[in-house]
Amino acid sequence: MKKFLIYSDKILTAITYAAYIILLIYIVAKYGFGADILRALLIPATGFILETVIRDRLNFPRPYEKTGIPPIIPKKTKGHSFPSRHAFSVTMIAMMYVFYLHFSGVVMLIIAVCLCIIRVKGGVHSALDVTAGAVLAAVYASFFMWLFR
Repeated sequence: MKKFLIYSDKILTAITYAAYIILLIYIVAKYGFGADILRALLIPATGFILETVIRDRLNFPRPYEKTGIPPIIPKKTKGHSFPSRHAFSVTMIAMMYVFYLHFSGVVMLIIAVCLCIIRVKGGVHSALDVTAGAVLAAVYASFFMWLFR
């Protein structure tokens, strides 16, 4: 189970970032270098900055800091647990897919849920951390994609 969680965390994270690059290539191929590619780049980037500032200011301890139980997924970071950056990033990328390739977006949202569960089971985040990261990404992406449609 330990190896499964560790490898699943790495593989799903890598798939997500590769999928984002593929989405950007798709957007350029379909829409060219215009408003769509700017949206697909700037909404995730500005959201990521906002999420980073929030987690830096709040600096919540990680589950293994509170319990003293070492995490299954190797991690030595202190604090900066809330909201989860992994949950935010994978959900943000999934939301970009929802707007451009609906079916693939559903698949990416399933990957996001799986990664969130893995991060909690792996002991590096609490359920609140990943839920907050995912909700922040979904709301941020939805609002700005609606605003700049």
